[in-house]
This record gives sequence, C-alpha cells and structure tokens, in this order.
Amino acid sequence: MKKGVSIIMCVYNGRARLADTLSHLVNQKTTCEVEIVLVDNNSSDNTKSFADNWWRENGNPTIEYKSFFQPVPGKSYAQELGYEKAKYEYLLICDDDNWLCETYVQNAFDIMEKEKKIGALGGWCEAVFENNKPEWFDKYAKYFAVSKQGKESGDITNKKGCLYGAGMIIRKSHWMVLNNLGFKPLLTCRKGDALSSGGDTEYCYALRLLGYRIWYDKRLYFKHWMPKGRMKLSYIQRLRKAMSESNFIVSVYVDELKNREVTQKTFYKRAFRSLKNDFLKQSKKRLKGSFEEKEISKEYFRGLYRLITQYREYSKNRNSIKTWLPQNNTTK
Repeated sequence: MKKGVSIIMCVYNGRARLADTLSHLVNQKTTCEVEIVLVDNNSSDNTKSFADNWWRENGNPTIEYKSFFQPVPGKSYAQELGYEKAKYEYLLICDDDNWLCETYVQNAFDIMEKEKKIGALGGWCEAVFENNKPEWFDKYAKYFAVSKQGKESGDITNKKGCLYGAGMIIRKSHWMVLNNLGFKPLLTCRKGDALSSGGDTEYCYALRLLGYRIWYDKRLYFKHWMPKGRMKLSYIQRLRKAMSESNFIVSVYVDELKNREVTQKTFYKRAFRSLKNDFLKQSKKRLKGSFEEKEISKEYFRGLYRLITQYREYSKNRNSIKTWLPQNNTTK
C-alpha cells in the first residue's frame, strides 16, 4: 500500500460548515503525501459542487483533492466508498465540523509509521461554539465527542479500548483484511439527521479481535464546531438514547474479547438482580428526579427491557462475529 494520508470527509448537507473545515486542511504542514477524499452522502444542498469549487479556488496545490457522491444514506456507506477510493495506507476521518491543527496530518503519519501495532489512532478536541457555551456543556461534553481519550499518549487498548470517529486514523490494509474475512458491521453510522451511531466503536473492537492496538496521542488536536441547534438538553436526550442502543449491540464484542459466555439464563439473572436492587429507586427518580437522575433512570429501564426481551438479538449478533473471526485467533 502506498504510504501517505488519505483524509476521508463524509458530508451530509454540510455546505455551511465546509469552508472553515477545508481552510484548516489547506494549512496543514506536511512532508508526507496527502489527499482529500470527499464523499457527499446524498446531500440536498449542493455540498459536492460547493466543495469542488471552493477547493478549485482556495486549495493547497500540494494536496490532491477528489470527490464522490454516495446516494445510499448512512455515514458508514459513505466511509466505505471513501476508503475504497483512497490511494494511501493511512485513512484519517475528518468530519465536516472538525478543524484539525496544522500538524495533525503529519503527526498522524509519523505515529502510524513508528508504531506498527496500531490499529486505530485518535486525538482530542475542544469545542468551539456558534453561540455562548451552555452552562451545562462541560458535564455532558463526552456525548459530543469532546474529551481527551487518555491521560497520557500511548496504548489505551486495555483502558478506554475504543475511539470516537472524529479525527481517527486507521490503516487501509486492515480495512481490506476485514473485508476479505467477510466482516459485516452490526451497526451503521448516522443516516442524515438521525442520531444512530457507534460504527467507530464497533470498528475499534473488530480491530482488537484481530490483535491490533488502540492508541491515543495528545499531539493530535482539533476543534469541534458546536452549532447552536445542537446546544439543547433535548439533543442530549436523543444522543444518549442512540448511544444506549448502539452500546447494547457492540457489547457482544466486549464479551467476545473477554471470552465471556453469556446465555439467556445470564440475561434473566441480571434482570432479576436489577429488579430486586434498583427498580423502586429508579422508578422514583424517573418520576421526581433531576434532569440527570431522570436520564439515568431511562437508561436503567432501557437496560432492563433488553435483559428481559432481547437475548435473541444478542445471540444473533454474537454469532455474526464468529462468521468472520478467524478460528485460530488467539489475540483477544
């Protein structure tokens, strides 16, 4: 695979955000080979033509730019097309609201070149607000993927264990290995304005099942744009519900990594213990608690419902992993 960095930008109706994001890519200080692969995920605001024209007028001549249209809704489909069209080994996921620091791309290349065991590499970000920062934001920043992903730079495989997708770097050769094995993600990322997510977490876990490591480096810094339309507690409620659903699905990877046997009896035992210990307390919080207490209570009841009714889905997902995981895999 040719050495260099392919910056994968999957965009849905991102025209209003693209100029700032592309400006930060223009200013990258690099000595490695770099290209931008922009995929318009069925936008209705002429995202692709705007980006093409912007780059033609303002682009960096040392960075190759190419764009594609993916009519199938869903970020995962757009990413797959971007990965396929990328010509370099290192794939850097840059969302349309990520403003990468000027050394981000070169640092990512150098780290991946040095640490051959890395499957996925991530950095950290700070929020930039369209309006004033809400007083509650710091408490809920993690739901917006605004956080440091480790205390120190290095291997976080056995600590956090996964990365958020914004700013993440993976290897195209690993993606090709997974495809050749028949890997089919259980999750699809966000479709349009829907808040389904978790594809980045699932991909990290899939890499871990093949023995690759998850890495964090504090030199990889970017700013994450926070539009005023998302700065609402109701948006956090939607995010938490979507994350709850995806976390249940990817829990099969955690159990597979730990070689943990989980049966329907296990589900029922957990449900009984949950009912016995927490049902009354969580019911009171759901009725009379603070915003946070009510959100925790909602998650409690979501989890209880899954334990009682969704073992069949869990089992199907667990078996799905085994269809592509090499039988002689000993790297868990």
